[in-house]
Amino acid sequence: MSLFIFIITIYFLGFILLINMWFRYYRKVIRAGIDYVGNNPSQKIIILKPSEIVKINLNGKATIIVSGVNPWLTIKYNGIKQKVYKIRLLNHVGEIELINESKIFTLSVTILTE
Repeated sequence: MSLFIFIITIYFLGFILLINMWFRYYRKVIRAGIDYVGNNPSQKIIILKPSEIVKINLNGKATIIVSGVNPWLTIKYNGIKQKVYKIRLLNHVGEIELINESKIFTLSVTILTE
């Protein structure tokens, strides 16, 4: 019985440590993504409704930050679809498509460009 309690305690402490590290490094990753586009980025906020597709033009460095209940976004550029979870750094000239593949949830997409 004491071995079982010991193992549960170790798992619980490991879980707390893992969550703590996630929040610490998540903020650092987001902050570095914001710094990627330069000192004075222009910001554009797009609300994507379920199953909505929006086309935007980029000219150089951009950071895409996704927030919402379901923070998955699909982007399509150069004929390739890619899934984005929370943040994506791009250096692209041309048009990209932002696709919300969710049938229920809306997404808030913040685009920072130089």
